[in-house]
Amino acid sequence: MELYFSISPVPDPARRDEILGAIAATVPGATAEFSIDGAKIRVRLPAGADRLSALDAITFRLLGLGFDAKELAYTPPQAPPITNVPLYHMQRKPRTVRLSVFIISLLAVALAVSILGFALGAVFMGIWGDGGTLGVDGTEDYSGKIGVVDSIFSEYALYDTNGDLLLDSMLKAYVAATGDQYAAYYTAEEFAEIISQNSGALVGIGITVVESFDPVGIAIIGVMPGSPAEAAGVLPGDVIVTIGSGENAFSVAERGYDSSLTALRGEVGSIANITVQRAGEQKSFSIARALVENVSVTGRVSEADATVGIVSISQFIINTPVQFETEMEKLIAQGCTRFVFDVRNNPGGDLRSIVAVLSYFLNEDDLIVTTVYKDGTTESEYAKPISYEGDYAACSIAKEDIGKYRNYKKAVLINGNTASAAELFTAVLADYELATLIGTTTYGKGVLQNIFDLSPWGYTGGIKLTTGYYNPPSGENYDGKGITPKGGETQLDDAVKNKNLYLLTEAEDNQLRAAITAIQ
Repeated sequence: MELYFSISPVPDPARRDEILGAIAATVPGATAEFSIDGAKIRVRLPAGADRLSALDAITFRLLGLGFDAKELAYTPPQAPPITNVPLYHMQRKPRTVRLSVFIISLLAVALAVSILGFALGAVFMGIWGDGGTLGVDGTEDYSGKIGVVDSIFSEYALYDTNGDLLLDSMLKAYVAATGDQYAAYYTAEEFAEIISQNSGALVGIGITVVESFDPVGIAIIGVMPGSPAEAAGVLPGDVIVTIGSGENAFSVAERGYDSSLTALRGEVGSIANITVQRAGEQKSFSIARALVENVSVTGRVSEADATVGIVSISQFIINTPVQFETEMEKLIAQGCTRFVFDVRNNPGGDLRSIVAVLSYFLNEDDLIVTTVYKDGTTESEYAKPISYEGDYAACSIAKEDIGKYRNYKKAVLINGNTASAAELFTAVLADYELATLIGTTTYGKGVLQNIFDLSPWGYTGGIKLTTGYYNPPSGENYDGKGITPKGGETQLDDAVKNKNLYLLTEAEDNQLRAAITAIQ
């Protein structure tokens, strides 16, 4: 994922290293570079990063250095990670008041890579202390002080203010100043988006896409079974080149990848008009958006060895366990006796989801993960039968399903964008010596976040914060270090390093070939 900014005034060459260093400090894991003229900056975000938090953090940091940074609407052609439509990035609403009017400076903020534990609901956090101070080291009555500042602006400010915007901006600044690199405040819209990302159902036309450069557009690499796109005749390999119809039509090349994805969003029953390029010809479709299942697991038989099943897991959401079992059973029925689990670029996800998936490989009562909280208390998860109702029903595990895939020979494909729950998946299989690890060192995120819904207090939005760190069965926490394959790293060949991972053929993917060889 990348961000593009224009920056003014154009910084002197002598200050460019300072600016790039400030961005790297603000968003750990991010890399940045200037355009030749120094007027633009491209920022590559780490896997699973919260784009909105990154945008605010970088904007505020540059403001503190004396520069005005504005996000560019058009994204130059690059190779982003896979995107599941309609999991688009939230677009920012026009602001009626510049944030610099309200916030003079902001401490460095880093980004969330993923949420291992996704806890929602009313949890009393003791946010109203007796002293009314801000945090544990505050000395002033912050609620009263905010009221005074607000009254001054209300009575004397020349410019009209937007109360909701000010409140949201203040809360984002509060979270940023806590020093929790994975914390975030979500507005009502952002919170709804976060919830939908973890759910098994989304509104859309049912396609999985990456960016295409020839032709410029949105390449469809997967069509979800039973989706409106499948019913309309959309095929994997199609490239969306135009969105909309009549006077409202625009080309993806003109609008840019991220903005075009946003345009594909809509309500249930609304129509998505797209024109795709297929085998040199253009075909147009009018597709009614509907509730579709979010696909996080896909499987296929290896082209090189019909006894090897390749299972790709893009994230761990609440319907991942059911999809995982379905793909495994299909591949076993097709004669697969060995498996490669590809979690490259998997940013993590839901704790219950990963516990359920790992239960398929472990013996009953095997330790999966131990979480250590602020007060020193611990909580452990084991492979055991468990039944959930409601949204989490798909994470239920029957007694007979525990360990059902344990005895198959396995390899796990990892890279630097394998994070959080995906790292736990990797670590558990390695700790129990159930799989060979192939690829490169993982991201290194061994801490857990919880998301708190603010509605029990009568407010919209939500808060995410780090609540503990978690250890795999070995007890060795990998936060900040990552997990490295025992036999050493296997880098992608130079010839394909700049090609989108999801567009690699099996013949091109030397890491995949190494994984298949490892389980011979």
